[in-house]
Amino acid sequence: MLIQEIAYDDEYDAASILMQRGEFLRRLRELERQDEQERGLEDDAQQLDVTSNTRTTLDYQSYLANQSYYDDYKHVNYHQIDFGMIGNRQVIIQQSRDKETGKGGLVWDAGFILADHLIQTKELWNPTSRPVRMVELGAGTGVTGLILAAAFPESKVHLTDLSPLLPLLNTNAKGFENATVGELEWGTSTPTLDKYDIIVGSDVVASIYDSSALAKTVYDLADERSQVYLACRDRLAGSIEQFEMHLARLFANVQRRKATSTNRNPDVWILHVSGRRNDQ
Repeated sequence: MLIQEIAYDDEYDAASILMQRGEFLRRLRELERQDEQERGLEDDAQQLDVTSNTRTTLDYQSYLANQSYYDDYKHVNYHQIDFGMIGNRQVIIQQSRDKETGKGGLVWDAGFILADHLIQTKELWNPTSRPVRMVELGAGTGVTGLILAAAFPESKVHLTDLSPLLPLLNTNAKGFENATVGELEWGTSTPTLDKYDIIVGSDVVASIYDSSALAKTVYDLADERSQVYLACRDRLAGSIEQFEMHLARLFANVQRRKATSTNRNPDVWILHVSGRRNDQ
């Protein structure tokens, strides 16, 4: 009799736990829907891909108008992000969740913030009568370089990354007459590397990368007049500081700046580098 009572009680407890768990999950879904509404991301005009449960397009300007949170994974379920009219053209960036592209196939806050900062502060300059030559390191989706290519159609922008990202970069760069795509591995000794007026990169400093190789590549792509702008976000302590030490041996000026952008993520800032030393 005692055994039967224990079995009955266990059965009752298990059923109770399952009911509580179901109620908890329903509550989570309700909170998620409320959160989406508060973020301004639910729009009748945005169609859903039912088969993959992935939203198709995010109107980025609408998102910025209602921005109240900061999370690098917030756009992961969108197939593409519409940044609206930049200059005389519309900029739409596709994302990829393919395992080969990894996190590089997604749009991050730092990418938009860097481009927006350079446009708003008017820091891009033309040192000669020729078009400004710009290169983006670790371009990923190409969001930074392509927004700048649209804003400054007279410039020449070269988007670089490793080979798994090149198909996505080529897709996004299609139709940009002033943008090209190429593979670049940081730290490789290539004497034929071109020199660029502007070198940009967003979220390229991380513990998983060789910061000395990245610093060497920045140095190899620069001349004494080049300006380097990198959007950074402290993810793991020490990685950016180590990178700054490498840069300080190669460049005379290494400065942190507050980002100026309509994206109000407070954790992203700009690293401005210039004054290439010729004694290295």
